[in-house]
Amino acid sequence: MGKWLTIAAWATSAALCISSAARAQTPSAGPPGSGKDSIAYKMATHDPLSLPAQVGQKMFFDKSLSGSGRMACATCHDPDHAYGPPNALAVQPGGKSLSDSGMRAVPSLRYKEYIPPYADLLDNPDGISAPGPGGGYTQDGRAPTLAEQAKIPLFAANEMANKDPADVVAKLRKSDYAELLKKAFGGDIFADPQAALQKAVEALQAFQMEDYSFHPYSSKFDLFAGNKIGGKFTPEERRGFAVFANAQKGNCLACHYSGPGLNGSTGMFTDYSYAAIGVPRNTEIPANRKRSYYDLGICARPDHPGAANAKYCGMFKTPTLRNVATRTVFFHNGKFKSLHNVIRFYNTRDTNPELWYPMRKGVVQKYDDLPPEYHANIDTQKPLDGRKPGAQPPMSEQDMSDLEAFLGTLTDDYVTPGGGPAASAAPASPDHQELQKALENYLTSQGNICVGKFEWPIDVTEGDVRVHSRDSMQMPVLEKLGLVKSSTATVQRPTENGPKTLPSTRYELTEAGQKFYLEKDQTTGSGGGSVEHHRDFCGARITLDRIVLWSKPEDPPDLHQVTLTYTYHVVPSEWMNDPDAQRVFPMLDRLIKGDGAMQLEERLQLAANGWVPVGLDR
Repeated sequence: MGKWLTIAAWATSAALCISSAARAQTPSAGPPGSGKDSIAYKMATHDPLSLPAQVGQKMFFDKSLSGSGRMACATCHDPDHAYGPPNALAVQPGGKSLSDSGMRAVPSLRYKEYIPPYADLLDNPDGISAPGPGGGYTQDGRAPTLAEQAKIPLFAANEMANKDPADVVAKLRKSDYAELLKKAFGGDIFADPQAALQKAVEALQAFQMEDYSFHPYSSKFDLFAGNKIGGKFTPEERRGFAVFANAQKGNCLACHYSGPGLNGSTGMFTDYSYAAIGVPRNTEIPANRKRSYYDLGICARPDHPGAANAKYCGMFKTPTLRNVATRTVFFHNGKFKSLHNVIRFYNTRDTNPELWYPMRKGVVQKYDDLPPEYHANIDTQKPLDGRKPGAQPPMSEQDMSDLEAFLGTLTDDYVTPGGGPAASAAPASPDHQELQKALENYLTSQGNICVGKFEWPIDVTEGDVRVHSRDSMQMPVLEKLGLVKSSTATVQRPTENGPKTLPSTRYELTEAGQKFYLEKDQTTGSGGGSVEHHRDFCGARITLDRIVLWSKPEDPPDLHQVTLTYTYHVVPSEWMNDPDAQRVFPMLDRLIKGDGAMQLEERLQLAANGWVPVGLDR
């Protein structure tokens, strides 16, 4: 069997990820200073913002909603800095006179659309790691939705410093968009302050969910993952990607997971889990100057107080790494000011702790921002594996430099050098007709687009439903379409206390569904963790539209190989014509809508029987 196209293959080979950067180009309106001239805005395709989202957009930039009258959401979450802080301050000033200090570094608001509510035992999207604390908004997960998260800064005395809901609603009533609020939520919106506040924060949530600039997927990595022009990695970036995924070196993938994830997501570069990694104490934060004060992460939540939740103390949520290279402040306490030093901290925290922690009477005060009784919570995954001082660090200087180069590919608004791709238009030699025939033959036999559902039956537990896992969303739709049938069953799942048998809904393919479960040979994972699969559930088939260009590989140089960039036509399976199927299989839907416009790549090599895709010459 040859290699097939699969949505799930994106996680490891980037063979076919449908990037949002492939969307048609319809501008989105944004207020001054919101980055409206960026690639993200220019590539937006959503319909005009809904009325609630328009309200949320106005609110996001409205400084009058603060006690000082000088602070808006955008003050700390600056659109021109990937909706993160516009400076290198560990915490931002706030309060009624902007003289109070925050408690934690400001996170980016980009790529929040798939975060599930917090759970102490959230299933990890990598499908391998045991369930653990995960999800939720803010760095300790205390808010279950973006709407609830918005209430925190609105009323925090050291942030926007509003007294109560009536205070916020009074300001909204006086705003120049009060009529828009009435149009969106009804003429009596201001009658009940509590209800009005709830609608207001839901409007902020709608803006963040709908506006393309909060999730543009316009990085070089997205071009690479979508096999698009301009996405070719440099040798440094390619080596850095390998370090990122190598469990014996960077091992970044263990937490900053980039494969198919929760709620139909992919490429989020976080598994939404929590970890205690022993970041050094930062005395730039005024609260930290009091020696008895510690920010304990999850244990700082009102619903997770100390003793009963000791195993979670010191844990903070894993952020996405998208746009990490644009930041000038890192970790929950803003201790580090450069990505360069963050990488070196991960690599040498254990081998050279004296570089990062204070000395007291000749002794390194390791983990100085976490009480000793919680040191057992420190994560021990590589590269933070507790190796002895003076030992060899997991990464070399070259590895760290390459990793930093790769992380730079996750920055949005990427523009190819010179403003466009460097490859040459298709010339006469190698013979264009031969290449076209070879690609057509390949797609005739290998052009099915599959969704990574290799093994059946598929079990869905209550935990899967609670966190909106992909299967929990997709299986009921496939059952509605008559492609699967459900029954009651049990399944064994890993937990922190070992395997546990859980009740489940078991889904099996019906006779109608079997015709979309096609033979295929595919390997997922890598090295000792690789798994071979022989069938997959497929939802579309592609054929060649036209070859856009071809270029010879530069590394290694090989005159007998070429890389073709081409556009395609799609014939969707009938089940993908259903609106619900399009909703729960968004990546497949995007590929289908890319018919005639989106570009894919295939590498061919000259074999004894002519041009064939690489790996199919045997």
